[in-house]
Amino acid sequence: MQTNRFLLIKSLGKSIWADVDHVMCQILAAELTNRIPVVYWGMESLYSESIGTNAFEFFFEPVSGFTVHDIVRPGYSFYPPAWNPENILAEDTDRYRMEYRDLKSLMRSDANIVVSDIYYPLSSIMQWSHRGHWSYGKTPYQVYRVLYDKYLKPKPEIIREIKRYINMTPDFRDEKPILGVHCQSNAIVHEVAQIYDLNELYRPYIWQFIVRYNVRHVFLITDSKKILKQFKKLYGVNGMLLYTDSKKQPLKERIPVYLQEYPNKRHKGVELVKDTIEVIKDTYLAAQCDFFIGNGYSSLSNTVMRLKDWPETNIKLLY
Repeated sequence: MQTNRFLLIKSLGKSIWADVDHVMCQILAAELTNRIPVVYWGMESLYSESIGTNAFEFFFEPVSGFTVHDIVRPGYSFYPPAWNPENILAEDTDRYRMEYRDLKSLMRSDANIVVSDIYYPLSSIMQWSHRGHWSYGKTPYQVYRVLYDKYLKPKPEIIREIKRYINMTPDFRDEKPILGVHCQSNAIVHEVAQIYDLNELYRPYIWQFIVRYNVRHVFLITDSKKILKQFKKLYGVNGMLLYTDSKKQPLKERIPVYLQEYPNKRHKGVELVKDTIEVIKDTYLAAQCDFFIGNGYSSLSNTVMRLKDWPETNIKLLY
């Protein structure tokens, strides 16, 4: 691979798994355009502390052997043309105008450094797949599985937290099978003229899994104290319900830069990073369950699906 062609993947400023989804999609774009992927979550990220911080590496190992500082070299060209060595670490507040950001132009650019800060679905990028690339002929789910296995490596301290919970929770370690459940607060879905509460659909599906597969435990991930209380009432008998001690607070969206008085107004700093590590831990624990029920609109539930080769009978995402 040429070492003068890079794809710099910036943060979307969204939740951890929404931003990871963007990274995985853009890594495929990098492979298909013969570029080296470099992830840099700067001040546009929820988790950034300073302009010199790469928040992606708070949680995951680098996806290549290059950093943003390695690739900014004299004479290198940039695309979109708004970027240059002086502003590459900053956020482009005009990105949603989509100037020079159509997918075709990004994929066909000959610039040394293409910068990606707009989300494109994996299915859109897969249109550039060809017979010489491993993604050719695969489904989006199959492609996601390869990308997550190959490129997404949690930091050692997060892996230790996952193992610590397993080692200290005999019911999770030894009492199989386990049904993982991700149930969000305010899961209201608007579809055409119909409005319904998605969370009302969980109970019958959970019961089906319990009866059909003799489920021993339900491992719950939720950001709602009310939902946790309901699950304790329904499944708390004989230690059936399992959950971690993470705070489970709903994530607040960041404040746009142009509405802020100073850059870090949207950040919660160390506390947000700590909470997000707990979210990552819960997600990987759910992927170790035998069965899973989640919210099809949630990036966390979709990540659980992409972390493992689930038999179709063992996973259900609700819509």
